[in-house]
Amino acid sequence: SWTEDHIGSLWEVTAHKVFPPCEVSHLNQLGSLREESKEVKIISLGQFRPEKDHSLQIKAMYELRQIITDEEWQKVKLVIIGGVRGEEDENLVKDLKNFCKYLSVEDNVEFKVNLDYGSLLTELSEGLIGIHTMWNEHFGIGIVEMMAAGLLTIAHRSGGPLRDIIIEESGARNGFLAVSAQEYAAHIAFILGMTEQGREGVRERARSSVNLFSSQKFDTSWTRATDPILKSKSS
Repeated sequence: SWTEDHIGSLWEVTAHKVFPPCEVSHLNQLGSLREESKEVKIISLGQFRPEKDHSLQIKAMYELRQIITDEEWQKVKLVIIGGVRGEEDENLVKDLKNFCKYLSVEDNVEFKVNLDYGSLLTELSEGLIGIHTMWNEHFGIGIVEMMAAGLLTIAHRSGGPLRDIIIEESGARNGFLAVSAQEYAAHIAFILGMTEQGREGVRERARSSVNLFSSQKFDTSWTRATDPILKSKSS
């Protein structure tokens, strides 16, 4: 919806909104290893690029340390998973690691670069929380994938996550939205304190909601949007 409005304002045209296909049925069926894990894992999924704002995630960990018990802090780990394309991305990872040391959270943050798909699925199955911090993400396929995998996901209160993916209304909540490091930390602390029944309610609604972005829905929406154009060209 954010992209639709942006195109409309730039070009003064009526755009047809079609969500990208997110085939996540295999993630919906992903078994949970959370109870077997000794750590409470917060999973970050996305390429290592400046606009993904991984530093905000690290700041959130610093803030989280201030509001939870030492016992809870010892169990929590942020696992940042992402692809690296070259030297620029590699330098960004080094800077992020140094930032972790600067904030004294390096023991609670782990970087997993260019992870193979099997290992990624294992991390998703072990995670409790998903975190995404990019401002004005056009959509957010990684967010959809984390929600489908059963992670209680916290995304940035902007762009596609705000307009199309995350619902925060009481009784319909499928995730969480935040802007500041303090807000992210507060949501993490809240999730840590939730009952398993409460977590499962959010998890089930999240998994159900992402069906809106399936390949089948994409095919239907794409056909509906392009059919009139193709028919007008052929007539």
